[in-house]
Amino acid sequence: MLYDVAIVGAGPAGSTAAKFLSEQGVRTLLLEKTTFPRDKPCGGGLQMRVLHRFKYLEENNLIDSYSTTFQIHTSSMTHHIDFHHTKPLQAMVLRKSFDEGLVNLATRNGAILQCGSTVQDIINQKDIMRLNLSDGTTVESRLIIGADGTWSTIAKKIGVKQDCDHIGICVYNEYPMNPETIQKLYGDERGVHIHLQPHGLAGYGWIFPKQKHVNIGVAEFRQAIHPAMEKKNLHINYAQYLKTLKKQKLIPRNLSITATHGGAFPTCQMKRLTADRVLLCGDAGGLVNPLTGEGIYYAMCSGEMAAKTAINALENNTTDAHSLRCYQRRWNHEFHGELSFVNRLSKRWGRNIDQLIEVASKDKKLIDVICEAIPKPGGVQKDKWRIIPRFVFAYCKNLLKR
Repeated sequence: MLYDVAIVGAGPAGSTAAKFLSEQGVRTLLLEKTTFPRDKPCGGGLQMRVLHRFKYLEENNLIDSYSTTFQIHTSSMTHHIDFHHTKPLQAMVLRKSFDEGLVNLATRNGAILQCGSTVQDIINQKDIMRLNLSDGTTVESRLIIGADGTWSTIAKKIGVKQDCDHIGICVYNEYPMNPETIQKLYGDERGVHIHLQPHGLAGYGWIFPKQKHVNIGVAEFRQAIHPAMEKKNLHINYAQYLKTLKKQKLIPRNLSITATHGGAFPTCQMKRLTADRVLLCGDAGGLVNPLTGEGIYYAMCSGEMAAKTAINALENNTTDAHSLRCYQRRWNHEFHGELSFVNRLSKRWGRNIDQLIEVASKDKKLIDVICEAIPKPGGVQKDKWRIIPRFVFAYCKNLLKR
């Protein structure tokens, strides 16, 4: 069978693309190397703007829980910022059920899911793309969407690759926990905790409480580390982080360190997201927030954009690299300014930022402005030009007091 679009990778980017394509009657194949349910290295926290843009997530019960409080702690634990709201500040998902739910939405509309093999090569023939799979079979398609993660095979095959100096590394675990214990520790608000630069890490640690699980992890950002600096052992750092959390009574004292999971995520967009008959989205295109490592929102947005680009290209038979560049232009128009700004901020992970949190924690107006922005459809990014001047004011006021 000849498909209109073959999507490699059934994470949030690939599944979102498959949903939008199949809804329009496009013959869509969704290829995934593993079988569902399967897990992914992720904290499982979603910005609220994800839910504003993709309303079907809540409509299909893909959200596990919501958090209405948020605390950001300095590395020394001497200062913290409290965000409280009557509306959710963050949504939580379990990646096993979330990803499977997204796939089900795509297949419900007619997309074909094929699991258990990987793409070994792609060959651009006159009118089609041929994908050679690891099980010895081939697939033919008019277009390919590469959504196969940080070390994307599709990206490599079109001549682009991830910069190893611009990646993040995370170690985490999702602990099953009694709902009564979660209630006792984090309240009805399911309070989120973020610890900046725990034990000297160029990054942060997190606690994400959910209904019956608590996700705890640490992330390091390589772009913030000087090449001459010794790299941290994240497994050791994670163990130290858990000990600190126990001392702070933020997790149960009897919580044992079970086998952790880890992974890498990109922190720099690929220079090129298209080639003849090929589009890259999600982690495969480096489409991630370089300051936080949050990728689900950007993955789903890029999947939607790639699908719309593919539909137009198929209708007009304009599947060459030059015609497909409108996808990258559309992406850059919406996200380039935002991601360029946070990319500059992400390099501060390697510096002492405790003073910044101390300043922010003393300015109620600044906290209120940020807290009001988080639940909005545009999120903090939309209101950054209200937030930045207020932070500068708070910083200058703090200097004058010294």
